This record gives sequence, C-alpha cells and structure tokens, in this order.
Amino acid sequence: MPEGDSAASPMAELLQSLQRIVALISEAAVDEAEAAATAGAQITPDFLAGPLAELAERAAGMTEAVTGPLHKLLVEQQRLADLMADWSEQHRRMSEQIAAWAEEHRRMTEQMQRLVRPLLEQTETVAKTSRVFVEQLRH
Repeated sequence: MPEGDSAASPMAELLQSLQRIVALISEAAVDEAEAAATAGAQITPDFLAGPLAELAERAAGMTEAVTGPLHKLLVEQQRLADLMADWSEQHRRMSEQIAAWAEEHRRMTEQMQRLVRPLLEQTETVAKTSRVFVEQLRH
C-alpha cells in the first residue's frame, strides 16, 4: 500500500463517521422543523397565512434556485468521474494488449532474423563469388 493511502484511510474513516453523524442530526432537524412548521401553520391567523405562505414559497424557490444547479453540478462531476474511471480501465486493458503485441512482435522478429540472416549471408557469399567469377571471365 502506498504511504499516502495509510494516512488517508483513518482520515477517510473519520470523515465518513462525521458525515453519518451530520446526516442523523439533519434528519432529526428536518423532522423537528416539519413538526414546528405544521404547528406554526395551524396557529397562524388567517389574515397572515396567505402572505406568509407566499413569502415562504419564494424563499423555498430561491433555495431551490441555488441548490438545483449545485445538485446538477455534483451529478455531472460524478458522471465525469465514472467516465474517467471507465476510460482509465479501457486504457489499461489496451496498454496490456499493446504490450503483449509488442512482445509477440519482438519474438517473431528475432525468429525471422534467425531464419533469414543465414540466407542473406549465403546470398551475399554467392553474389561475391559470382562477381569474382565475372571478373575472371573478363580478364
């Protein structure tokens, strides 16, 4: 395991634990907020209910206007991370395949050289002998 991973693991575990605690607190807070909102709405006088509902609806709309794009950004970031991981895996497999082809090509080239080199040397010897023969005939 790389040195960085041993230090990151306890930190990741700590962050995950904190995230679980925050999620539990948030869930409890949402439950309490919904209960308080329901109780508050029930005791709100009728003449305030309409304007207060409109105000709360606008506030919720503003929150959604901010969180909607952020949520979309997070989804797109996850999609990009997944695509990059897929591409990386494909690249790794392709690299392994190319390395295997390169090794096979090297073996075939060495074998071809072992077969062809003696033939080339023999051909050169025959050509040299033929030149000597031709020179002797012309003299």
